[in-house]
Amino acid sequence: STGINAEYGEKMRYLLEGDPDFEVPRVFRELSSRHVLTQEFVEGDPIDEFDDAPIELRNAIGLKMLKLCLRELFEFQYMQTDPNWSNFFYDTKTKKIKLLDFGATLDLTEEFSNNYLQVIRSCATADRQAIIDASINMGFLSGYESDIMLDAHCEAIKVVGEPFAFDEPYDFVEKAAYKRVAKLLEVFAKHRITAPPEESYALNRKLSGAFLLCNKLNAVIPCKPLFDRVYQHKMNIVNM
Repeated sequence: STGINAEYGEKMRYLLEGDPDFEVPRVFRELSSRHVLTQEFVEGDPIDEFDDAPIELRNAIGLKMLKLCLRELFEFQYMQTDPNWSNFFYDTKTKKIKLLDFGATLDLTEEFSNNYLQVIRSCATADRQAIIDASINMGFLSGYESDIMLDAHCEAIKVVGEPFAFDEPYDFVEKAAYKRVAKLLEVFAKHRITAPPEESYALNRKLSGAFLLCNKLNAVIPCKPLFDRVYQHKMNIVNM
């Protein structure tokens, strides 16, 4: 409904306040109804229309979208899960991404967020057992899987964490991570013995959407510093 969309949008506007890379248009509740949501007009174009832009601009847009994913997942624990690129406009004047639609927004538990943080961190350190342990904690695995399933699961997780594991800029076209995950789906279909947590479907949509956007933009960007900042921020809060 428009009421829920307005509520979620206002929350995201509050969470992103002060971030120079993003803007959420203000909602005019007095001009809205059950069927009509009235927001302030925003300048810009859908982010996927910049695939012919100069490489610096394409990289900047891809980096901002990955930053948004990480902040939503690990900092806000509140995620807009619809990867439809027309929900995100880029304004070349302000250099901001405008977020437009919050109908598919998900609250994540702190436990889910923290465990997934450790999963991605384990990819960066190539710690296979840590990936398995955190995946069991999250409900991705039961602990009774075959070696074939464990190998496929760890490989899939490593593909997701790969952009955040290396210091050098990550080439989303050359690596084409999504193609490697597709090859593992047959193993999952045959050998999975427990359904993954419900939140993981929305999370996978979001992350795969961001990766596919970077692929479409032909982006080559250093992703690890983004993750390291988010990880350090989270650790500082945990240790307070």
